Amino acid sequence: MKHLFPPLLPKEALQPPVLALAAHPDDEVIGAGGMLAWHCSVGHPVTVVHLTDGALGDPHHRETDIRAVRRREGRDALAILGVRDVRSHDFPDGSVPEHLDAVAATLRALFAELQPRTVYSFFFTEAHRDHRALAAATALAADALPPDCRCLLYGVNQVVCGGTMFEMGAFVEQKQRALSAFASQLVDNDWRAKIRGRDHAATVNVEDPAVQHAELFADLRPAELADVRELAERLFCRLLRDDA
Repeated sequence: MKHLFPPLLPKEALQPPVLALAAHPDDEVIGAGGMLAWHCSVGHPVTVVHLTDGALGDPHHRETDIRAVRRREGRDALAILGVRDVRSHDFPDGSVPEHLDAVAATLRALFAELQPRTVYSFFFTEAHRDHRALAAATALAADALPPDCRCLLYGVNQVVCGGTMFEMGAFVEQKQRALSAFASQLVDNDWRAKIRGRDHAATVNVEDPAVQHAELFADLRPAELADVRELAERLFCRLLRDDA
């Protein structure tokens, strides 16, 4: 039985254009903010897509227009990382699973338009139902991706098991500044230090003392995403059945 420590791979092998998918404004910054900052730093074109406006992110009704606040925070955070191409859709926050077919069709059209060589999306074991729905939709639409596209699947609620690491120590503070843009979300749970700690903990088995922070992903190709389509759908149907 061999060791299965996540490999630390060179970022330079990742090719543009880059597409990052998020269910809510902040997901992609939490899961892949360091890597998005790196892509921008080397001149890769990066597009970020938010499926929802995050309208359920104000349970205590502090904001008069949480939709506008969350979209503004998302764009401000991404601007800190260097991302300018941000696209917002209007799927209902909290109910993305009920719109799976429409989400998959939206992604398929997006993949065909952009032909990304690197895609960031969710891994399938996320806790939030919208996150799992986006993971499933990414798998369903994977036939529209270039065959050699790197699909890097991140976690927000859960750490990706195994996977691949990319060192992002030079972008830790930039990612923290981007996370600080989400004031409406930090008021009840300031998770900035938690995310920094998680990125640090990812390097626990890296012997190089210069490597102190990394982001962790499942590293798949489109054909492999298609292979897990049945599993994604099964998890999805169970989710809907359990919520009924």
